[in-house]
Amino acid sequence: MENFHSESLLREIALKNRSSCRFYRADIGDSERIIEYINSVAAESDYLSFGRGELTMGSEDERRVISSFNERSNCLMAVAKCDQSIVGLITMQGGSRKRVYHWAEIALSVSKKYWGMGIGKALVGLAIEHAEKKGITRIGLKVRTDNARAITLYRKMGFENEGRLKRFMKVNDQYFDFYQMGRDV
Repeated sequence: MENFHSESLLREIALKNRSSCRFYRADIGDSERIIEYINSVAAESDYLSFGRGELTMGSEDERRVISSFNERSNCLMAVAKCDQSIVGLITMQGGSRKRVYHWAEIALSVSKKYWGMGIGKALVGLAIEHAEKKGITRIGLKVRTDNARAITLYRKMGFENEGRLKRFMKVNDQYFDFYQMGRDV
């Protein structure tokens, strides 16, 4: 598989297993890889807001989404690439109107095989750095109340609980509450 993103490398880290992982701003050439990644992680975890087969976006649709993120200064889509595969993704979407342009919501996912290796922390760090550079002063996120690993990460990164969304998600006829978390930048 060819190397991609040589011009948009954001960071490289050594993982706990001694391999390395590179982080790039997503570009339209990633559309098929991102779709494959999303379908893969959807089957690995019930913590995500989508399940297996729920995201049916085609490559052209994904290219439009990536382009829209790259066109707006208060948005970011970044991927983590290890062993020639996308293994993590963060999106940060800022407000589209003047009164909420300073505020952004992030969504994070990491392939289960790579949990606990620092990829999520690096992706959240990239979003915070992007926010600082682009004048975003507030970042929010939603996380399932029973996702202890993610909650611990977000707290270490400066996020605080701001509220509880009751019965926010339903998986196999079971409801789950979510925390709304946020931090100033």
